[in-house]
Amino acid sequence: MSVLLMLAFFGVPFAAIIGLVLWAAGRRRDFLRARAHAAAQYGWFQVPPSPWLSEVAGRVYQRGRPGEMVAGDFRGRGMCALDYTYTTTSSNGETTTTTTHQVHLVALNLPVALPPLTLTKDSGFKRMFGGRDLELESKAFNDTFRISCADDRYAHAVLHPRMMEWMLYNPGLEWQFAGNALVSWGTGSWTVPDTLARLEAMNRLIDLIPPFVLRDYGRMVS
Repeated sequence: MSVLLMLAFFGVPFAAIIGLVLWAAGRRRDFLRARAHAAAQYGWFQVPPSPWLSEVAGRVYQRGRPGEMVAGDFRGRGMCALDYTYTTTSSNGETTTTTTHQVHLVALNLPVALPPLTLTKDSGFKRMFGGRDLELESKAFNDTFRISCADDRYAHAVLHPRMMEWMLYNPGLEWQFAGNALVSWGTGSWTVPDTLARLEAMNRLIDLIPPFVLRDYGRMVS
C-alpha cells in the first residue's frame, strides 16, 4: 500500500512535467512552422547553419550551438538570420545553476570586406572590466556606446558625426563588421517582424558608411 501511495504521490507531478514538456515542444514546432511560412513571403528560405556566422556568435556571446537559419535578400543585399543557443553556469558556493540562453544573429552583406569594428551598448560594468574604449567627439555617444577597434583612425572614419547622430536615435542596435557582412544580434529567437526592422536599420547604417572608407579600407571577396 505504501508503494502505491508513493507512486501516486510522485506520479502526478511527473505526469505534469511530461505534459508541460510536450506542450512546450508543440508550441515550439508551431512557432517554427509559422515563422518559416512568414519568412517565405519575403523570399527567405531555410538553409544549413553557417559555420562562419556561428563563429561570430561564439565571439559575441560564447561557444554554443547554432539552430535554424534562413537566407535570402533584403533591398538588393544578401541576408541571413540564425538562431543560437549557449549555456552559462553560476555557483553560490553550495549549488551550481545552469542557464540556457536563446539568442539570434542577423547578417547583411557589405559591398566589400571591412576590418573588424564592434559597437555595443556601454554600461558601468563594461567601463570597469571591458578594457580600452575609444572616445569620440560626442560625449552622448561615448556615454551610450562602447567601441572595439584596433585602428583608431579607421573607427573615426566610420563613426563620423552623422553616423553617431543616427546611432543615438537607434541606441538598441549593437553590431559589428565581420568580413563582408554587417552583423547585429538580439535575445530570443529571431522573428520576421523584428528581423525586418533590424534589417532596415542595418541597411541604413551601411548607406551611412563613407565611400572613401569602402575604397581605402575595403577589400573585395570572391
